Amino acid sequence: MSAPRRSLARSLAAMTLSVLLGSVAPLAAQDTTPRADRPAEAPPQSETAPPPEAPAARPDSADETPLPDAAAAAAPADAPETPPVRPDEAGQAPAAEAPAGDAAGVPPSGEPQSKDPPAEGPTARPETADDPSPLPASLAGVPEPVIALHVSTTFCEDPSGPALADHAALVTPLGPTAVLVGIPCTGDSARAAFRLYVLETGEIGGVHAQFFALPSKTLGWTGTEVLWQPSTDAEGRLTGTLYDPGEGRCASRGRWRWNGYALAMEMAELEASCGTGDWRTVYP
Repeated sequence: MSAPRRSLARSLAAMTLSVLLGSVAPLAAQDTTPRADRPAEAPPQSETAPPPEAPAARPDSADETPLPDAAAAAAPADAPETPPVRPDEAGQAPAAEAPAGDAAGVPPSGEPQSKDPPAEGPTARPETADDPSPLPASLAGVPEPVIALHVSTTFCEDPSGPALADHAALVTPLGPTAVLVGIPCTGDSARAAFRLYVLETGEIGGVHAQFFALPSKTLGWTGTEVLWQPSTDAEGRLTGTLYDPGEGRCASRGRWRWNGYALAMEMAELEASCGTGDWRTVYP
């Protein structure tokens, strides 16, 4: 090889080596620390989300100024100061001073001291079993169960009133276990209408109000719960009168006999002419 060619080859080799050394140097400057020993890199923050704001710091309590109370602001400036209340006395009324004597308010004599006398209420009437309400003389001999039923189920007049006081109650035995009782119900001093009951004390006991059928010029046959001027004979037969509610007040009358369990009609009559006493038999 000639000298000029050898010089050109050396120059090319030197340039090539220079280029190679220039490219290897940056690689040698890079971090060769193993990946496991490298510190963890922080994740990149989002560009759109703003960083969280730290909570506002509360001002020091020493620098705080308390707000004025509404009640304190409304109070006049010259109002006297209220003494503080002890915690154990909150919500309790102040104890009243005890009068002269010991701490319990009892005088030295030992008798409790009362400021005000006790209120006096109405004096109640003592109730005793030996103090029943007195019955009028006209109801003497009437059994108590009959009076109780009569008072609670009828609107009869008071038998002790002036109109009925002269009419005695009717009490007639009908048999060993039955009694006929009549109590004045309405009328005047001359005559009265009676309400009648049968009191039984046998197997079928109780007080039974009696109802009667009689002829009427106005109504034909009618039922009634009262008989005017009732009476009984020696055999225990009952006789009574009914006055017609129509004009003239014509009368009808009947007679009943106790058959052992009921009062059965024996006879019924009707006035032929009102007020004449001319009776006409309509039953039987």
